[in-house]
Amino acid sequence: MSDWLMVGVMSTTLTISDDLALALETRRQQAGMPSLDAAAEVLLADALAGQDAHADGLGLSDEELRALIEDGEASGPPEAWDGQATRKAIRLRFAASRAG
Repeated sequence: MSDWLMVGVMSTTLTISDDLALALETRRQQAGMPSLDAAAEVLLADALAGQDAHADGLGLSDEELRALIEDGEASGPPEAWDGQATRKAIRLRFAASRAG
């Protein structure tokens, strides 16, 4: 979690479900945070920072991801996938890398 809290004078009330409030309270207790407000602020800040840092883990922007999806859709239907053949090929490559 983030080491910082957003400092400011703005105060907003949010209404969340009981299930979400329980999950937030559990996180607050686990992290030893002083209040539910502090836990919510940290988790929201982390979530927003993750979005800003392209939380998809690929480091791609939304536009780049959309372009890749469109590319895939334009390429036609997927080819049939044979799991056994794929496993066999992986095992052969692994054995070759160990031998050579």
